[in-house]
Amino acid sequence: MKYDKVTIIGVAVCVLSFFGIMWFQQRQLAARMAAMPPSQVKTAPEATGPSQEAVPSEQQPAEQKSVEQQPAADSAAPVAATGVVARYPLGPDLAREPSDVPLATLVRDGELTCKIDPVKGGIVSVTLSKYLNEKSRNGESSGNVELGSADYPYMSLGRGIVESLGLVDADPSKDLKVGDDFVELTRVNSSGDLRVVERWSIVSERSYEIDYTVTMTSTGNQAYDLSGMVIDGGVISHQVTSGRRDEGGGAAYMPFDKSHCKLVDTKTLQKISEWHSTIQDPNSLEGERVKASEKIAGKLNGVAKWGALHSKYFLMSVWNQDAKGFSRFDSFSCPEVDEGGKKQDRTRAKYLLDASVLPSGGTLEWSFRGYAGPKASELLHAMGNGMDGIMGMDRFFWGTPAWMGFISRMLLKCLIWFSRIIPGNSGYGWAVIFLTVLVKVLFWPLTHKSTKSMRKMQELKPEIDALRERYKDDPQTLYRKQQELFKENNVSQLGGCLPMLLQIPVFFALFNTFRSAIELRQAGFLWAADLSLPDTVLRIGGIGLNPLAILMGLTMILQQKMTPNADPQQSRMMMMMSLFFIWIFYSMPAALTLYMTVNQLLSILQTYLTKKIDDKKATA
Repeated sequence: MKYDKVTIIGVAVCVLSFFGIMWFQQRQLAARMAAMPPSQVKTAPEATGPSQEAVPSEQQPAEQKSVEQQPAADSAAPVAATGVVARYPLGPDLAREPSDVPLATLVRDGELTCKIDPVKGGIVSVTLSKYLNEKSRNGESSGNVELGSADYPYMSLGRGIVESLGLVDADPSKDLKVGDDFVELTRVNSSGDLRVVERWSIVSERSYEIDYTVTMTSTGNQAYDLSGMVIDGGVISHQVTSGRRDEGGGAAYMPFDKSHCKLVDTKTLQKISEWHSTIQDPNSLEGERVKASEKIAGKLNGVAKWGALHSKYFLMSVWNQDAKGFSRFDSFSCPEVDEGGKKQDRTRAKYLLDASVLPSGGTLEWSFRGYAGPKASELLHAMGNGMDGIMGMDRFFWGTPAWMGFISRMLLKCLIWFSRIIPGNSGYGWAVIFLTVLVKVLFWPLTHKSTKSMRKMQELKPEIDALRERYKDDPQTLYRKQQELFKENNVSQLGGCLPMLLQIPVFFALFNTFRSAIELRQAGFLWAADLSLPDTVLRIGGIGLNPLAILMGLTMILQQKMTPNADPQQSRMMMMMSLFFIWIFYSMPAALTLYMTVNQLLSILQTYLTKKIDDKKATA
């Protein structure tokens, strides 16, 4: 069967649009990051600080300010940071042994509880009060979500700088201060002429934010070279929920010269960890180190405003309060073996600061702020620093336009508002249905016009077949005659496709919302225990039975049977697409398959009503 040019283009656009929506969104194109330049890791002198040529002069962070600063004595040369921090300030280092004393506690009522090491410093865990780690069908839970780990604490001085400066473990009985909204730890070096005060507080009015300040004071006549100073960003686990590994995690950072954050997926982070190991291995050849450095440079690069670690629904981020950013953001895989011998995937982050010198008798202070909590769109968007880009609410095909993020947030607001109509755990399930009805009503005029156009095409099928038979050897004349026939009967060949194309941005926004909204996490509906996961009710031979995905496919097939189509080949193609969609949606969150199922049922109802109305007009 032959097709005219307009038909071929129209069908191709429709098919590619449908495939593009699901196929490319499933692939989460979150790699392609930038990283540190090769010069940073080739030799020890070059590794102590960032390359100033890597960022334009107007983007360079301001020099570190000095408080109570006094000129360094001419006879006192700065003590250079030595050891692992000077040679390799970034990349993996040895895990820290946890302290065997009671941890200090910092609490924000109703939100989080931070546990802080009172001997070595650093937040070893953040417990989120409002979020359960895992919930079974009978409502039982295994406790609240806990972020962080004792072996690589969050918001703490890097192990390398601590060892280089010779800081001594604190004595909690005299070096620890705990208030209602702060914990403060003081440590000195082995020679007693350097005092370091770390302070963690929750003075920010915004939820889940933690302030962290580091104050270093030289109490003697010795100046200190602080090149290679690192703030540890902790680790985050990619939890396994109901036997299914959380997706969408990894690391992210915001370059100074970009308006959207860069994402690094877990597979890339595993490679970065291997490349760092090659660089740090003393038996590696220089060429191998250079090659590994260049590979890292292709993934992470440039001065960063902030950095973050995240799983599917939670994140731990750090940014500089003085708007200076970090010389480098580094992240890599940091696996752990649990008590049962099972390997657990984790991601770690480190933040390299600008090189600075602490003069004798002077003081330097750094101020940071972190966010340890849920990936809630409104909370992250309110920060105004682009951190909400981690959620991917603005994804549209291969781009991230701001208007797509706006549409997604508006739909999420509607979802939350609808969920409050019906209380209880099933509220979000009904909210998905209400939202589906709202979107369907808004697009009713377009889809009604599309249905009428397809019915007219069906009525013209005998005449179209006659023209094809008459002009089968003259394609140009056939095309002209068909266009004349369509024009006389006021029929558009693309009438059935254009309404669908106009709905694609809304469909993307809904997909972004249902995939990323933490509000749907552990929200049950009917037989679905968690709308953020597939609605698997049982497993047969390792294959899950997901009723919503199957029902969605059946409704698509039924709709195709009811929809008039003048082209048998196109009907068969759409039928195959319906079966293909079952396979695509089978592993999707139950919220998305619920939306698609209800949408198809409404489309079937619309097709039925349109047919009844047209038949009534025809007999009148």
